[in-house]
Amino acid sequence: MKSPKLSSLTRRISVPEAGAWAVTNRARELDAAGKDIIHLGIGDPDMDTHESIREAATRSLRQGRTHYPPLAGEPLLRLEIAKHCSDFYQTSIAPRQVIVFPGVQAALFATMQCLAETQDEVILLQPTYATYPAVVEASGAKIVYVPLEAARGFRPNMDRIEAAVTDKTRVILLNSPGNPSGAIFSREEIGELVEICRRRDIWLISDEVYATLVFDGEFSSPLNIPGSAAHVVVLRSLSKSHAMSGWRLGWAIAPPVLALSLEDLSQPMLFGVSQFTQDAAVVALQNSDEIVSANRDTFHLRRDVLCDRLEQITGFKVYRPAGGMFALVDISAFGCDGETFANQLLDATGVSVVPGFAFGRSVTHCIRIGFCQDVAQLEDAAGRMAKFAREYDRA
Repeated sequence: MKSPKLSSLTRRISVPEAGAWAVTNRARELDAAGKDIIHLGIGDPDMDTHESIREAATRSLRQGRTHYPPLAGEPLLRLEIAKHCSDFYQTSIAPRQVIVFPGVQAALFATMQCLAETQDEVILLQPTYATYPAVVEASGAKIVYVPLEAARGFRPNMDRIEAAVTDKTRVILLNSPGNPSGAIFSREEIGELVEICRRRDIWLISDEVYATLVFDGEFSSPLNIPGSAAHVVVLRSLSKSHAMSGWRLGWAIAPPVLALSLEDLSQPMLFGVSQFTQDAAVVALQNSDEIVSANRDTFHLRRDVLCDRLEQITGFKVYRPAGGMFALVDISAFGCDGETFANQLLDATGVSVVPGFAFGRSVTHCIRIGFCQDVAQLEDAAGRMAKFAREYDRA
């Protein structure tokens, strides 16, 4: 029997990038079947969440904190986020500007729904994170891609960005440190983006999930730029910084008028984040200095070990990331695209990576390799990849 018609939304969100995790999913199936798999695909840190955070969640559960929360987030958590981020950005952020979500992905989806609609345009800087296209398409807006050239270290070309702005542009989406490139935009570059948005009355969404994983250079945010607040939405989470990916806890920092709309949208879409998770997040933020520093040092070491080994592989052109937890590698020397290479690599070696098409046409000849496992596994994976590259049949 034929089912009733689906909405046009289902077509809009079925973008090519929706297949980003196909190799990762196949790797999980092979793992479950007993194969020797090294997972360097999805960005899920292997470290356990700090014991103090887990204990806070357990304590909260025992106290019966299992009921509906306030839609915008528990007052104590919003206050703690505001204090933490005011210090981090060296600016004043009020709790009413903070809206809590189950992860940055939900925060981004809600924000885009509140800012863009049919006939609008949203500028994405490519390579771009795999979920961004579907988030924009879901709003009904049109995507306008502006390339970040590898020759420039995936840094922005302001002339190109400005040339892409039209009367229909509503949003520019920024991600620094970038996924998959690991590029970090300078304060001057971010200041120029803020100025474009201010002058053309455009929103700037800044996805800053990797803000604490900076190895080279310094991190800057639009919130560091004086006079930016009215046009800027900053998205943060605890997934990477505190090894809490499975806890699903993130937030948006927005001007009060937008924050109210995000709270309104949270009601029909999410109805809040579990109380015990928010209680644990408070403890995570209160212990940030120790936890974040340790995690950053771990990823810094892993980046260096992995990239040092990858750079020795003939045919690999490695873009060493300044931040984040991924290395982008150009494999065009092998005469195939990243998808073909990633699937054959998995079948031959058990190493799972993400093909470049997931991040846009400009990097279809690349693969993204995460350094989310311990050093021993990274060295093992690099050895397997080196052998695979030597034996690769370019025919």
